[in-house]
Amino acid sequence: MPIHRFTVGQAVRLTSLATLTPKAASTYTVEAALPPYDNSPQYRLYNAELKQGRVAMERDLEPYFVS
Repeated sequence: MPIHRFTVGQAVRLTSLATLTPKAASTYTVEAALPPYDNSPQYRLYNAELKQGRVAMERDLEPYFVS
């Protein structure tokens, strides 16, 4: 079973924005680790500023460091 790379509360960014609508957020906070799908860990994500939630696979995410 694949190991989750990101932890709850960590900031992440979607690596591919091609499928997002213009109003969609690109950065999120990990809310929960979900079971793997297609051998890739999944996460429930949330952007508090835009009040947007989504589920993404780990292969579509990268760490985001807030400055």
